[in-house]
Amino acid sequence: MLSRVASLVYWMARQLERAENTARTIDVNAQLVLDLQSRQAADDPKSWEPLVYVTGDQEKFFELYGKVASERAVIEFMIFDKRNPSSIMSCISAARENARCIRDQLSSEVWETLNTFYLKLKSDDYPRYAQLGSAVYLNHVKTQIQLFYGVADSMIPRTDLWWFFDLGRHLERADNTSRILDVKYYMLLPSLHTVGSALDMIQWASVLRSCSAFEAFRRSRRGQLNLERVVDYLLRDAVFPRSILFSIMEAEQALGQITVSVHHMEDNVPARLIRELRAELEMIDVPGVIADGLHEFLDDVQNKISDIHNALLSTFVEYPTGSAKVLG
Repeated sequence: MLSRVASLVYWMARQLERAENTARTIDVNAQLVLDLQSRQAADDPKSWEPLVYVTGDQEKFFELYGKVASERAVIEFMIFDKRNPSSIMSCISAARENARCIRDQLSSEVWETLNTFYLKLKSDDYPRYAQLGSAVYLNHVKTQIQLFYGVADSMIPRTDLWWFFDLGRHLERADNTSRILDVKYYMLLPSLHTVGSALDMIQWASVLRSCSAFEAFRRSRRGQLNLERVVDYLLRDAVFPRSILFSIMEAEQALGQITVSVHHMEDNVPARLIRELRAELEMIDVPGVIADGLHEFLDDVQNKISDIHNALLSTFVEYPTGSAKVLG
């Protein structure tokens, strides 16, 4: 498999997962704002500005929209603005372009599912979002990406092409689950007297729902819904597909499948970094992490995922101009 193809399918997966998780991040913020039950809160820049910081795109946002992070400005920036490379529109467009470049290696069903979604999405704008409402519009985006995942899962052979797709998807998912947690805990943390209150519990339930985790959490973690239990579940539950630990475990498995027949690459740098992060997540003391600073811990996890990503590019993708590395 050529490293150029590996790069395209890896990025296609990351872009699709990023688009879905951007929709989830906006959804949890919209729910948290509604939970305040105040029209003023919905228009308060402090209600929407956290999303810009949590995604790490604040410099680009303030360059394009000025210093006031209104609801409309943030929605425009995160969903529709093609000048933002991480917007949903930009991610779906880039994923579709990457799929077009390797169309000969994808089934017609895989290509048509993504292309049809892009063609329907590209004419959308804020008035359509407002007309449908955030929940309906964002659920549509998530459903279309999940439909693509279902078609891809059924149609793509389990070769290196699939494993690079799976690797990119789960690394992006781990990163974005940490950012969804960050929206609530760090940027939208209520005053201390509301921690543990009914409002706080409603907001943590919204975070779980944004990860499609509410029902699974209630079944597996019987008892009170509180800060430590939700954080523990989304950080290191070994069987829930959107937890950070589960995503890192899946990424580790995918990388192992890529290198299983290339013996000199079995102990590569990204494999060691993934293994170290997985071991750290398995061993963490959640109350201690919260006491020391959950935001700082999540920021460290995001940096480690970025290190894994850079190591993957160095090991499997980057090569001198005019040559093409064969991965397996």
